Amino acid sequence: MSDLGHRATVERTNALDFRVLGPLQVAANGSFLPLGGAKQRAVLALLVLHPNEVVSLDRMIDELWGGSPPDSAANIVQGYVSHLRKVLEPGRGRGEHELLVSRPPGYMLCLRPDQCDAERFVRLGDEGRRLLDDGDPVRAGDQLREGLALWRGPALADFAYESFARADAERLEELRLVALEDRIDADLAVGRHRDVVGELRELVAEHPLRERLRAQLMLALYRSGRQADALAAYRDARDVLDAELGVEPGPALRELELAILQHDPSLGGSGAAPMRIVSGVRRRPLLVLAALAAAVTAVAAVVAVATRGETRAASAVVVYPHSVAVIDPATSRVVDDVLVGDYPTALAADARYVYVANAGAATVSSIDPRTRTVYDVFGLSRATDLVAGDGHLWAANGGAPGHTPLGVGPGTLLDWGPGPTLKTWRVGPSMNGSEQQTTLAADRSGYSIWAGNENSRTVREIDRSVGKTLLTIHGVAPGGLAAVGNSSIGDTVWASDTGRNVVVRIDGNAGHIVHRVSVPGAPTRIAADAGAVWVVTSGKHGLVRIDPRSNRVVARIPLPITPKRVALGAGSVWVTGYRWSDHLRSSRGGTVLRIDPRTNRIVDRIVLGDVAADGVVVSHGLVWVGVAPSA
Repeated sequence: MSDLGHRATVERTNALDFRVLGPLQVAANGSFLPLGGAKQRAVLALLVLHPNEVVSLDRMIDELWGGSPPDSAANIVQGYVSHLRKVLEPGRGRGEHELLVSRPPGYMLCLRPDQCDAERFVRLGDEGRRLLDDGDPVRAGDQLREGLALWRGPALADFAYESFARADAERLEELRLVALEDRIDADLAVGRHRDVVGELRELVAEHPLRERLRAQLMLALYRSGRQADALAAYRDARDVLDAELGVEPGPALRELELAILQHDPSLGGSGAAPMRIVSGVRRRPLLVLAALAAAVTAVAAVVAVATRGETRAASAVVVYPHSVAVIDPATSRVVDDVLVGDYPTALAADARYVYVANAGAATVSSIDPRTRTVYDVFGLSRATDLVAGDGHLWAANGGAPGHTPLGVGPGTLLDWGPGPTLKTWRVGPSMNGSEQQTTLAADRSGYSIWAGNENSRTVREIDRSVGKTLLTIHGVAPGGLAAVGNSSIGDTVWASDTGRNVVVRIDGNAGHIVHRVSVPGAPTRIAADAGAVWVVTSGKHGLVRIDPRSNRVVARIPLPITPKRVALGAGSVWVTGYRWSDHLRSSRGGTVLRIDPRTNRIVDRIVLGDVAADGVVVSHGLVWVGVAPSA
């Protein structure tokens, strides 16, 4: 090809605009390219949904024909790719393609983020939300309107019945609704409450279970001088939720009803901004809309469909950010949601309480497991790990110096004892290191606490009763610890070394490392008992099982989530984390996986909604999960 022809092809390729917010289209300088028949278009859709990733030939064949492909399926797909190349990159010869390229074991579509309307929509939505949070509703509304204007109908409308497109279409539709709700927030903030009433009534009719839309309608009616209609809108929401799901409106919606009944001035009138959330353990009753915004998928929290050997639990319980979700292991259903402090992370439990570290508020909450009431809420630390027992609560502090009530920093271990008394001591070399540098473990014997510190590359055994360091193991930088007690030989402690991709076994009686087990991927959190060691990793095998008898990896379990923590209890292995959308570059749902240790298979997947699932503990016959806002 001549230099002039090459430049013309590059300019044309760079000008292509791939559109999935409606029927699949590819536009070039104002005209639409002919994309061929249904299966050829499906090949292109698969590639557009996974830009800059290799989509294998086997996957394409499976998505196009399911379990009954023709004998010539591979040749047919290769023909589709060849035709698409001629349409997308005309004039280029074999081996010269730069847009749709061959990459074993399949093909890859090389796109810039601005070449796909879905990517532009996500960027505009994120910018709109940022401006809204920064108090600039005028510019926020402009950005959100520009993003919503990209939609030409349901996402991937011409593939509505294709399984490969369904998840992405549902995800994009959810993002569209969130952006629409954000845009309505912006309109309410600039006094357009009367203008949005009609639109909100239509949206509520179309999406009757979205509590955020219900709250926006109530606020718009109230600000328009229609208090009775606003209260009627609440009663309608209550009736629908009861009829459809058998639940009451969530606490945020109930608080808004109370505020309207009391004519609270913070609801505002004409031109008043919508109330935004003020983070804290006790939420102000009127700061409702933002709480609902953060929980846009709250009502149908974990409704899901069975997939390939994996059961997803369903629940009608609303799951909000800044809370602890309660799961009944007998049914794998969310049975309650307890509001706590900002950004709950680590959890622990003893005979009296379930404890949760609220990293955003630098507090710890105590939950009565019988009544699920939050009692003691005290300033302690931005703990990254908690251990409870014998009237003590140990916390691995994760807050920067001066950012916690105690003024301590990373690498500090805190012991909040009876009385209450408080002891602190250093386990890390510096307060300026990683906030995630310290992790804790304790066995059930009640003798020792084990503290690992990545920065000092140590694991310490500390006597629980006197707070004295008994043993220091050097040469391991743990991202997670697990202690298994044995009355005859003392503790066996397992520690991950993220940088070296190993899990070490420490003999507590002998006082040194006795085995190093190589694991695939960077290991972090660990849970263990006498029968197995379970290790969270960052590799494609998200969970690894080690046999403590042979000190070998015996199972590698791929996970459909980015895992955070792991816990054992109720005869199962529980892994928290979130689903990640490579296409949309964002986390899309807090999830709890239940794994059967007899088969090493995922048997339940509990989706909590548009939140992040972090800390987990199994105690008092229930599974407790820290729920933070999604990333």
